[in-house]
Amino acid sequence: MPILNRSIPSLSSLIVFESSARLGSLSSAAKELCVSPTAVSKQVKQLEAFLNTQLFVRKKTGLELTKKGTNYLKVVNETLATLVEESQKMDDNVTPLPLNLELGACFSHFWLIPHLDDFREKYPDITLNISINNERNMCEVTSDQYDVAFYYTSTGVDSEDNFLLFKERMLLVCSPSFLEKRPESKDLSHLWRLPLLGLKDAPSFWEDWRSWAEYSNTPYQDPLNEIQMEDQIAVIHAAQNGLGIALAWDWHVEDLIKDGSLIALTPPVECHNNGFFLTRTKNANQHSSERFIDWVMALHASKSQATPY
Repeated sequence: MPILNRSIPSLSSLIVFESSARLGSLSSAAKELCVSPTAVSKQVKQLEAFLNTQLFVRKKTGLELTKKGTNYLKVVNETLATLVEESQKMDDNVTPLPLNLELGACFSHFWLIPHLDDFREKYPDITLNISINNERNMCEVTSDQYDVAFYYTSTGVDSEDNFLLFKERMLLVCSPSFLEKRPESKDLSHLWRLPLLGLKDAPSFWEDWRSWAEYSNTPYQDPLNEIQMEDQIAVIHAAQNGLGIALAWDWHVEDLIKDGSLIALTPPVECHNNGFFLTRTKNANQHSSERFIDWVMALHASKSQATPY
């Protein structure tokens, strides 16, 4: 199907529109684009006339997008980002910059790695560099060491570059062999006398057996038989091998429950203090970071519709 030029606005008007919308000011857009405010105003008016709709509401405090303007901006951003990305690929002397990811070990082990081949098939031109860091502070969002990072932190964190991926939902799991050997595990009144698996020296703001008991209305007692381990991967691995009952985050074990290597002894209970986030730095490659984050969020949404619990 041929593309009719008369149905497409000029590229310069789209660039002016994007800059004006992002900066919220015609004068700021003019300064960024090194043109006069009059030229920017003229381009915006011509674009509105071309589209036969109002894109901005002019206020004393600056520009405010209309509903149609907001929707159009999203399309323009995606289109311009694609043009930039594809144009860079045309230069035989340019090697695409890798996307640097800084992830927690659990997110990498339980969630990302099992699904990463799907991302590579969809975006074969995006190279990923993965580093493991379980202790990055959420305040360090200006780091030049990564483009996209994964955090566990308070849900009170508010930033346009932070994306809540997992709410904190915890449940008890064990292996089928453990449950067969100890069928009393289904009765929580026996819980504190059974072999339990937990974390050693976990940060104070992490949820634990005591806080889980509070959220689930289960009277807490000091466990009589608990193995403590350095990290949650080891805890889940021990549970798979029948060593005890593990306290787990739901997204850690959803695939393991689905394939039958673990059994959920309780439904998940939601803890309301913390959550798991993706965040990106201001200097991140916009196209690649957006593709990765959008892919993660879409995959999470599709998996959430088929929860195994």
